[in-house]
Amino acid sequence: MGLVKPIGSLERGLSKEDLVALAETDAKEVISSGQYDLLKVYVEMKRYEVYFSTLMEQVREFALVAAQETGMKSFNYADAQVTNIQRSVFKFDKDPTWCKLHEEFEFLKGRLKLHEETLKKIEGEKEQFLDEETGELIELIAPTKSVVETIMVKV
Repeated sequence: MGLVKPIGSLERGLSKEDLVALAETDAKEVISSGQYDLLKVYVEMKRYEVYFSTLMEQVREFALVAAQETGMKSFNYADAQVTNIQRSVFKFDKDPTWCKLHEEFEFLKGRLKLHEETLKKIEGEKEQFLDEETGELIELIAPTKSVVETIMVKV
């Protein structure tokens, strides 16, 4: 088995669930074989992820035109279901109430970020501070913290 199936070699009749199962099986086989440098494999796959995402974005408009030229709303093509759809995109930024609410939302998001930063600085489980604007004594409870190990690959 190769590391990655070449383009065009996946069985076309497979459902999304079948493709996921095939990928999981292939991944287990690659991992357990011991013949690959798995860090190198992961880094190369991240490169392909960027490559394929960009490629698909570039091809999407031309594929849309080809799908629309069939004149059919829905059809099978290369053992896949293709559906021409229309979706509405709403732009609310001309409505003053929406703009006001959006500004408030963005302001609150900023306040939430600042509060999170304050909570991260708490030593111990709890801390109290005096809100100078309101004069209120506020109790802060430290967030729970867990450490998760992962890797980040920048290509």
